[in-house]
Amino acid sequence: MKNFRKRGKMQTARKIFLVTLWSVTMTSCGGSEKTAQLESPEETTGIPETPYWESAERMEQACSYHLGEAEFLRIELASTSPDGNEEKAVKQFDRIMMHVDKMAGLSELVANVHPERGIREAAEKCQQAVDKFITGLSLDRDVYETFSEMNLGRLNPQGKRIGQRVLRDLRRAGVDKDEETRNRLAAIKEEMVSTGQDFLRNIREDTRFIELDSADDLAGMPLDYVSSHAPGENGKIKISTEYPDFLPVVTYAGNEQLRRDIYIQFLSRAHPVNIELLEKILKLRREYVSLLGYEDWAAYNAEDKMVKTADVVEDFIDRVSAIARPRMQQDMEEILARKKQDNPDTDGIHMWDRFYYVEKIRKEKYGVDSQEVRAYFPYNQVKEGVLSVLEKIFSVTINNVDREVWHPSVEAFEVRRGDEIVGVFYLDMHPRDDKYGHAGAFTIQSGIQGEQLPQGALVCNFPNPAEGPALMEHSQVTTLFHEFGHLMHHLLSGHHKYVLLSGFEVEWDFIEVPSQLLEEWAWDPGVLATFAHHHETRNPIPGDLVKKMKAADEFGKGVHVMRQMALAALSLGYHRGDPATFDLDAKAREINEKYSPYPYEEGTYLYCNFGHLEGYSSAYYTYMWSLYLVKDAFTRFKEKGLMNASVAHELDNCIYSAGSAQDADEMMNCFLGREPSFDAFKDWLQAE
Repeated sequence: MKNFRKRGKMQTARKIFLVTLWSVTMTSCGGSEKTAQLESPEETTGIPETPYWESAERMEQACSYHLGEAEFLRIELASTSPDGNEEKAVKQFDRIMMHVDKMAGLSELVANVHPERGIREAAEKCQQAVDKFITGLSLDRDVYETFSEMNLGRLNPQGKRIGQRVLRDLRRAGVDKDEETRNRLAAIKEEMVSTGQDFLRNIREDTRFIELDSADDLAGMPLDYVSSHAPGENGKIKISTEYPDFLPVVTYAGNEQLRRDIYIQFLSRAHPVNIELLEKILKLRREYVSLLGYEDWAAYNAEDKMVKTADVVEDFIDRVSAIARPRMQQDMEEILARKKQDNPDTDGIHMWDRFYYVEKIRKEKYGVDSQEVRAYFPYNQVKEGVLSVLEKIFSVTINNVDREVWHPSVEAFEVRRGDEIVGVFYLDMHPRDDKYGHAGAFTIQSGIQGEQLPQGALVCNFPNPAEGPALMEHSQVTTLFHEFGHLMHHLLSGHHKYVLLSGFEVEWDFIEVPSQLLEEWAWDPGVLATFAHHHETRNPIPGDLVKKMKAADEFGKGVHVMRQMALAALSLGYHRGDPATFDLDAKAREINEKYSPYPYEEGTYLYCNFGHLEGYSSAYYTYMWSLYLVKDAFTRFKEKGLMNASVAHELDNCIYSAGSAQDADEMMNCFLGREPSFDAFKDWLQAE
C-alpha cells in the first residue's frame, strides 16, 4: 500500500488534490472554467459560515471542499497499517463519512427546495459527485484490505459495530471483485444516480392542470377552497395536480367527472418520459446485482434490512393481504352501496371514488365532517401545538432562531435540553413552484458528540397562512407528527462518537417506526385539546368529536392496507427476476388485479410518478412492516398514557437517541422488554 504518513507529503497531497478537485467540480457544475484558490486547513478554517445554498458557486465550493477533505482522509486510510491501528482506522473512516454526510443531505435538500434553478442544478451536480465518491470509496481495495486485516476484537462495541458494517457494505459494493468488474460497477452506480435524479425531477416538475367553466363545478368543496380558486383571465378555473389542489378535490368534489379528470392527470405525471427512464433504472439495477452474484435486486436490497431476504418480504405482503382482504371486501361493499345512492347505474368503485366516498360514509355514519374538523386546525396553531407536544415527550425546549434560510417562508429552530443545544432544524412548509411536492424530513448534517450538531429540515406542502385561514386536514396534522418523528429521531440520535451511528443509519425497514409511532399523538383527545381550537370561536376541539374521528378513521382501513400492499407488491415485483422479461404495463396490471381494491384505469401510469420506485426501490413494504412494529410498541403507551414521562424516556433512550448503535430488533426488545409480536397489528387490522 502507498505510504503517505510523513506529514509534509500528506499536506502536499492534500493541497494538490483539493485544488484539482475544486477546479474540476467548478467546471462540471457551473460551466465556468475557474480555478479555486484553496488553502490547507492549517491556514484557514475552510468554508466560510455563509450558507452553502446562498449561490450556485457557494454550493460548488462547499461540495468540492468537503469531498476533497474526504479524499485526503481516504488516501491516508488506504495507507494505514491495520495492526494496532484499529481504532484510528475506524475513526478515520467515520471522518470520511462526516465530510460526505455534510454534503449528501444538504445537496438533496437544496435540489428539492431551492427557488433558483441554477442552485438546484448545482446541488444535483453535488449529489452526483457525492455518489461518485461513495462508489469509489466502496470499491477501494486498499481501504478494504485495511479493514479485512483488522483485529476487530480490540475495538470498543461501537467501533466494532462500525468495522463490521464497513466490511459488510464494502463486500456488498463489490470491492472483492476483479478490477474490470469494479470499474463496471462504478459506472453503473453513477448512471443509476443520474437516471434516478432525472426520474424524480420529471415527477417534481410536471405539474398538470384541468380547467373548469364555472364555480358550479366545485360543488361540495370548502368555501375557502372555492374563494382561493377564482376564474383566470380566460374565465376558467384552474385546478392543478399539486397536493393542496388535488387532495381537497378528490375528497370533497361531488362532481365525479371532476374527480376522475384530476385523478387521471395526477396519475399521468411524468408520462411518457419516465417510461424509458424506469426501464433503464431497472435494467441497471439488474446488471449491478448480477455482477455481485445476487439473484435479483430484491434479494440484494433485502439483505441488510430486518427482513434479510426478498422471500420474507413477499411472505409479509401475502400475510398482511390475507388478514386485510376480508375487511377490504366489507369496506368495498359499503362504499359501493353508498355510491349507488348517488348513481344507481354506477359501474363500480374507482380510485377517484376512494377518498370521496370514505369521507361521505365517515360523515354520515360516524357524524364526522372533515370540513368541520378543519376549522380546528389552522396551520400556525397546529405548528405551535405540535412543537409544544414534542417538548413534553422528549423533555426539550424548541425556540425560533434567526438563521439564514433559502426562502423567506422558511423558519429556523433550535432544540435544547437545559443549556445544551441538541440540534437545529428548519421548516419549509408551504407549496411553491418547483419545490418537492410531498412531505419529507431531510438531513442537513448528522451530529457527532462534542464536535458538530445534527441539523435537519421538514419539507411539507401545507396551506399557507399568508393566503387565508390555512385550515389543515386532520390527515395533514398526522403527517406533521409523522415527519417530526423522523426529524426528532435524527436530532436526538446525533450525539454518538461516530456519525455512522446516527438515526438514519438504522435498517431501512425500521426507519419509519419513530415517525409512524408519533402519529398516535395526533389522535389523542387530551393532546389535541391543547392546540386544536376553532379558528373563529377559539373553542377547543370536543373530545367526543375526536373519538368519532378515530372511529371514522378506522373505516376503510381494509381498503387502505390493501392499497398499500398493492404498492408494496409493485415495488417488489418490478425488482424480482429480470426486467427484460416483463412489460411495465403488464406487470402493473397483474399486481393491481391481485392486490388492489380498485380496477386498473386506462390512461394512468402510476409507475411513471411513483417516486418511491427510485428511493425505496423494492422496499416499499417498509411502511407496513414498520406499522406492525409500531402497533406493538404503542401498547406500552396505551397502558400507561401518551404523556407518561417514564415510558417516553424509555422510548427516547431505546429508540430515538439510540440511533443505529444497535440492531433494530435489539432496540425493539429494549423498549418492549420482549421480542416483537404480530398480535397488536393483527388485532388492529381485524377490529371493527
